[in-house]
Amino acid sequence: MLGYSGYTEHSDYYIAPHDTWESAFEFLKQLACESGDDEFCIGEMQDDLQDNGMFIKNVKWYRWNEDKGEWEHER
Repeated sequence: MLGYSGYTEHSDYYIAPHDTWESAFEFLKQLACESGDDEFCIGEMQDDLQDNGMFIKNVKWYRWNEDKGEWEHER
């Protein structure tokens, strides 16, 4: 595993891997707020050596709940 990464709802790219889930989660919350998105995903960044590509696994989606004023696990 290379770290934790993810992207916001309307983003075209993953964030750079973070060492901890908490760090990536905080960064994605801030990024989503600043970009006007109300949804983001986070997961474990993996390197696929056979295809020379990267992907995330164990993906979890979070959505901003306006009524509660907090991010909630969605899917």
